[in-house]
Amino acid sequence: MVVTRLEECLRESDTVARVGGDEFVVLLPRIEVEQDAMVVAQKSLHTLLQPFVLEEHILHVSASFDVATYPEHGADYEQLIKSADRAMYRAKEGRGRCNGLVCRIGIRIILTITS
Repeated sequence: MVVTRLEECLRESDTVARVGGDEFVVLLPRIEVEQDAMVVAQKSLHTLLQPFVLEEHILHVSASFDVATYPEHGADYEQLIKSADRAMYRAKEGRGRCNGLVCRIGIRIILTITS
């Protein structure tokens, strides 16, 4: 359900993957400036905050996003993930917002990679 919602906010060239229970990574190739990634994060946040309906149950998800970019926040995938993780823990302190380095939702990470 979450992946489907995230995919609705992405371009065909972008990738979303579940990496753990509440952890997702979104790769955004060909992002020119960090602000473009924040637009995607804001759109994703708005989409994920809409209630999920599962049979007769209504589920709400909290979300916070931040962005890690190449090469500013890491020279390779592992460094980007570590930067994203650190930012995610900061973002957890203020659920339901976007602020500049990952993505936390009951889920977790947005990584942006510029080419």
